[in-house]
Amino acid sequence: MIRKATWADAPAIASVHVESWKTTYSGIVPDAYLETLTVEEKQTLWEKVLRQSDHSVFVAEENGRVVGFVSGGPNRAADGLIAKYDGELYAIYLLKEVQGKGLGRQLVQALIRHLAQQGIHSLAVWVLADNPSRGFYERLGGEKVAEERVEIGGKALWEWCYGWRDMQTMNE
Repeated sequence: MIRKATWADAPAIASVHVESWKTTYSGIVPDAYLETLTVEEKQTLWEKVLRQSDHSVFVAEENGRVVGFVSGGPNRAADGLIAKYDGELYAIYLLKEVQGKGLGRQLVQALIRHLAQQGIHSLAVWVLADNPSRGFYERLGGEKVAEERVEIGGKALWEWCYGWRDMQTMNE
């Protein structure tokens, strides 16, 4: 089941966020950094996010348990090539055991329907180039439109930006 997140979902979203980082980015992001991630810290972040009207957050539930989430809203880029996109997919994470079941696609579809109601019709997302789930965005029709170096835990990494000029094509 996919539904709009509420403030009460913050602890579950935080748990998925931390667990997903640890399973997805192991061997990519330094282990020392991954070990510093805590559910309590992320819960504070998600409580703040869920109070903001410019963030749209949806959760995926399986047997009454939150197993994934997506967050998006207006594009945060002020200038440059990426600024031409109205919206941005800020984050999408699923627990490892539920990946590959179509929940990611369902979460993205819920987000883009909601963003379209707000007048947002194009979308960008930043993803670590070494992320093993990067192909998900390519399968949704995303085109690589930019790349930049980022530092996480003292390690320089490449981040790629995928864009959709018409996010409705993500439904196909």
